[in-house]
Amino acid sequence: MKQLLFLLLLISNLLPAKAQELTLPVKLLSNAKSGPERYVGIDAFGWEYTILENEFRKQKDGRTLKCKNVALGEIYRVDLQNPLQIVLFYRKFNTVVLLDNQLNETSSYNFSTLPEQELIVEAAGLASQNRLWLYDVTTQQIGLYDTARGTFRTLTPPFNDGIKYYQSDYNYFYWIDVTGKCFAVNLFGSVSFLGNVPAFDAVQLVSPTEVLLSKGNVLYLYNLAVQSSKRIEIVEKTFRSFYYSAQILSIFTDTEIIQYKITLSK
Repeated sequence: MKQLLFLLLLISNLLPAKAQELTLPVKLLSNAKSGPERYVGIDAFGWEYTILENEFRKQKDGRTLKCKNVALGEIYRVDLQNPLQIVLFYRKFNTVVLLDNQLNETSSYNFSTLPEQELIVEAAGLASQNRLWLYDVTTQQIGLYDTARGTFRTLTPPFNDGIKYYQSDYNYFYWIDVTGKCFAVNLFGSVSFLGNVPAFDAVQLVSPTEVLLSKGNVLYLYNLAVQSSKRIEIVEKTFRSFYYSAQILSIFTDTEIIQYKITLSK
């Protein structure tokens, strides 16, 4: 009996070592003081984009460009995939505004005043060939809005689970529904199920198989295909948000912007 108890104790002591949490190292690149602004992201040219008091800002090397539209209220989302055609989405006013690289307004689309079909837009992003990705709450469908013709073409069947998170590129619209299921739809309407995402406070897709997600001020890289996660070895105990682009991970606290070099996949 004593030998059995000893073996059980030995096994229990060994288990934590075998079940150690997998981690992903980072290399500190820089940190800088920050204010109360809401950080949006950084582009390939090193410009940082923020929102302060509902004013959209672009900053680099002491130069600041600004854009504010008081009539449209709060900026809900910003799409930065093309710095020459930035998308501002004002959800409460059902409107998308496009900006050039100097933050001048080039066009505006109010989806409540379309001549043929009124849309109630919950998600918006830039697609290819003068089109916008839209999720219409009325039909519960994702589709493409042709900015030249002023027409909307649905791509997906209606779905009832809503959108908890979304992002897009020229060719794909990605979303996570309220149950944690992650999907993608391409320009031709082909829908793919990518996997289940664990509960998160914030998330960003970095590839069709991987997402960065934060939960309880801990940041993880989660693999959708094999359903495994690695904790990112940042030192910040608390942070407001994060943003990843081109192997640069930016962490935003209440007082600093910290940038790390990170290799997500080998």
